[in-house]
Amino acid sequence: MLDSCDIEQRLARYLCAPIARLNVLASGWETTVFEFSLQSASKSFTAIPAGQSMVLRVYQGSEADAKGTREYTTIASLFSAGYCVPRPYAFEADHRALGAPFLIMQRLAGGPLFTISSFPNSLKTFSMAFFSFVRAQAKLHKLDPASAGLREIPRAYVPIAGAGADAGSPLLDRVLAIIANRVETGPLPGLREALNLVAERASRFRYSPNSLLHMDYHPLNVMVAGLRVTGVIDWVNADVGDRHLDAAMTSVILSSSALENPRWVRDNIVGNSLRATFAGLYLPLYHAMAPIDFERFRYCQAVAALLRLSMLGMMRAHGPEVVGFRREAIHEVTPAVVRLLSRYATRKSGAAVGLDAPAPQPA
Repeated sequence: MLDSCDIEQRLARYLCAPIARLNVLASGWETTVFEFSLQSASKSFTAIPAGQSMVLRVYQGSEADAKGTREYTTIASLFSAGYCVPRPYAFEADHRALGAPFLIMQRLAGGPLFTISSFPNSLKTFSMAFFSFVRAQAKLHKLDPASAGLREIPRAYVPIAGAGADAGSPLLDRVLAIIANRVETGPLPGLREALNLVAERASRFRYSPNSLLHMDYHPLNVMVAGLRVTGVIDWVNADVGDRHLDAAMTSVILSSSALENPRWVRDNIVGNSLRATFAGLYLPLYHAMAPIDFERFRYCQAVAALLRLSMLGMMRAHGPEVVGFRREAIHEVTPAVVRLLSRYATRKSGAAVGLDAPAPQPA
């Protein structure tokens, strides 16, 4: 974990401005996020307003440099295009400043669509803003990735050299190559049959109009205030390809995400009912805003589930660092999450799916 006092001192030197306050806002699989404000204007970055809450996003893990650069480029492009993302103020790739790459951006109003403060508050927030949550994703998919301001957005899913696809291949081929590489190197034999089944059908779904994709679009990455989406965050997985894959990934996450705390989001009657309800509402809402090909969508659900499950399998077999996350991220790969996702992948792919590798203990 990063030392807040050290970060505060180093950030003040970097910005050439005194820090009024700095505290940890969130700690995720690959970043630590701080909230801070300046006592007075920065001499180095005059656009950063003094006295207003800012966000400092520090990238960690084995792919921190690539992820930070990629996310900054994506957010800057989307902000210029008028899409609902936080305004980026500065990105620093040089580790000498804070010890890791970091991004300074606007602190969005409101909070995430999913809040764990209490069951009534969570249900209220989720229900009020769920329509806007889906609409913001549909709006993203309608942006033209070939337009002048967006064509430079980087591709996140680049398979290992020799894995059967390259950066210029359709996203589906790149994703399948990544899954195949994980199945072989894991090894993850419990995913092989399902992968073979989806790979055999790939030619039917390989080509489609390109859209901008978030590929991790879920309630914790969408900030809301009342009925309004104030911004979408966490763009390290952004890519260009078939929008059905992005919608399918959202469907997978809504259907399989479980937390140990609070208890009502676990793999139990309440948690499973909530997941089924919101996953069930998502599809008709999205279809009403951006009509989908249901056969293609069902196929993409199987692919998205295998992509996510193969990631968890590699984390369990070799540790989170091998897929670019912080060591502490292993605590998020709970038996409930693996169980729910395995069931989902089995239903969507038509083959029995399972992960047998034991979870390593963090040092």
